[in-house]
Amino acid sequence: MDTFHFVVWILSFCCLVQSDIVYKSLFHRMPKLRMTVFPIKTLNNLSVEACARSCVQESSFDCQSFDMDNKIQSCRLHNNTHESNDMALIVSKSTDHYRTYFEGLFHRLPNHLLTFDHKRQISEISVEQCARMCVLEVTFRCLGFDYEVKHKNCWLTDILPSASHGLIPQVNTDYYERQSSGPLEYFLNFGYGSLQQLEGEHIYHKTVMGVSLVACAHLCLAENSFKCTSFDYVFDDKSCYLSMYIAANVYGLVTTRTDDKNVAHYEYKDNYLRRFYPTPYSAVLGHNEKTVTGVTPSACARKCLEENNFICRSFDYQVKEGTCLLSTKTGSDVGGLISQGTSQVHHFEMKPNFDCSGHLKGSSGYLASPNWPRNYGHNLNCSWTIMVPKFKIIKVSFTHLQLFKESRKSCIQNSDRLLIVDKEQVSCLENNVREFISQSNIITILFITNSKGDAPGFRLQFKTDWACGGHYTDTYGEISSPGWPSGYPPTQNCTWKIEAPPTVRIYLTFVKVDLEEHIKRSCHHSSYDVIEISEDSANSSTFLCGRYDHLTYNSTGNILYIYFTSDSRVEKSGFHAFYTFVYNKLLSNNSNSTELYDSNFTYKLELLPTDIPESGNYSINEVSEESPVHYIDLHLQPTAETPIEKSNRATSGNI
Repeated sequence: MDTFHFVVWILSFCCLVQSDIVYKSLFHRMPKLRMTVFPIKTLNNLSVEACARSCVQESSFDCQSFDMDNKIQSCRLHNNTHESNDMALIVSKSTDHYRTYFEGLFHRLPNHLLTFDHKRQISEISVEQCARMCVLEVTFRCLGFDYEVKHKNCWLTDILPSASHGLIPQVNTDYYERQSSGPLEYFLNFGYGSLQQLEGEHIYHKTVMGVSLVACAHLCLAENSFKCTSFDYVFDDKSCYLSMYIAANVYGLVTTRTDDKNVAHYEYKDNYLRRFYPTPYSAVLGHNEKTVTGVTPSACARKCLEENNFICRSFDYQVKEGTCLLSTKTGSDVGGLISQGTSQVHHFEMKPNFDCSGHLKGSSGYLASPNWPRNYGHNLNCSWTIMVPKFKIIKVSFTHLQLFKESRKSCIQNSDRLLIVDKEQVSCLENNVREFISQSNIITILFITNSKGDAPGFRLQFKTDWACGGHYTDTYGEISSPGWPSGYPPTQNCTWKIEAPPTVRIYLTFVKVDLEEHIKRSCHHSSYDVIEISEDSANSSTFLCGRYDHLTYNSTGNILYIYFTSDSRVEKSGFHAFYTFVYNKLLSNNSNSTELYDSNFTYKLELLPTDIPESGNYSINEVSEESPVHYIDLHLQPTAETPIEKSNRATSGNI
């Protein structure tokens, strides 16, 4: 191995590991196509990820693309692409072509020039080839490049805008900045320009002089006296202007040069916007499927992510009108983006998903098939585990679910399948399913594909909720109305059955009850929202409605039913309760000590009669030797959603 290729291999390998970049993310999939020439090297029994890694780390030649035969899992490496001279692609039923996508490692800023002092110039190459040259450059650290669109000239540079005193507006020249990993990665660079001033309004909420560009970004992220969403940075005097406004709030940016100051505008990218590749001052005009007005860029990104009538792959955002234009197309689908000059229309393309496994926790989240929003690949065996807090369930909502079907039947052996494992049950989901509700707090999602066909795949959103009913046999547990504490839905009809071992009683505590008030009639004579507590052998029930704090119920048997019904009119926050099993034993007259039911799990607790004085002055020594003593499970620990409040006996009660 010569020195050049050794350094290339080390540099590319180190960069990828440090940045946690998936190797196949450096390639763009072109399904059912292959090169017309013979490969330089063929590797067998490899996955797409392993093939992509082999291409990146190849040292004996310059690997620029590869073909993947999905049927026999054969990886064929090439030293050129279909864009090279005398090269072409042809249709292939079982093979996909992958070309490098180093361009995705850069942020493009159309009609801007960084510097006239470059480190290296290469003529007559494409943007992708220029980006690849920058990433693999070994004689200096390439941090970006200027690209002349008409002449296809590539100019590599080792400096950033902060070192060149900002960016220069330049028609037909695009600046590509290497994506950073510091504070600036949370901001979108709009290039030259600043927020417009509004009469009677203070646009900037804090000004700091003499700081670097990175420090300005850090100050915006750390600001706590107001919500900093953007900043303007003047390179000449290193002044930082923090603002709670974005360009859409002030009808756009000032992009005309009225003085000699070189200023650039940066806006914060939240979790929604970070799922997109931004390209300012560009658009896919004429290919929009849906228009939403009066929204921010973040709201537009969320609309695209949650769109369920079509697969939204990108959106254009018109700043001055706050207009959001959703599209099924991207620049590569329509022959490239249309430059908008200084017109403030910006393009955002959804980033592909590369995850094929993972452990997801939290109250909500998103998940998609690999390569979404494009078609998924072949021979996948993906597994994700979603876990939410104990006693809760998982609601899965699909914006899209479309898998390749070889026949009219779905979920047959060796076909493309999406499975959900919930406890011991395995559900195979049909195309266009919209919702799945788990029975437990842990589910596993399995996505399996073969080598025959492909399809868009799936995208889902999950969130945690309280179950509308269930059968509980654990020693302790928590139950709540669905939606607690945000509010229960209308027309609910939920049933919980709590079943303890024989001779064991159930101690039920309602931490909070907030239901629709029953003004004219009692709870059990009303059709309003109500809780009913019933025992298996009891002839009567206890009903709850309205508002209560800290109510308790002691069962007489080992089975307890809780029914919750809501009408279609008024909804409140609902209720939250927990239960534990109580083990009954008598004190021994012949022993000075009491034997606990289980020293690891229980504790002696006297269940007080309802006529205890409000003062609460009592002593356990006052209990007669003939009185029964009960044991309550103390494993129960309130969850974060359990708003237990310390209150005196006047605000508590027994049912």
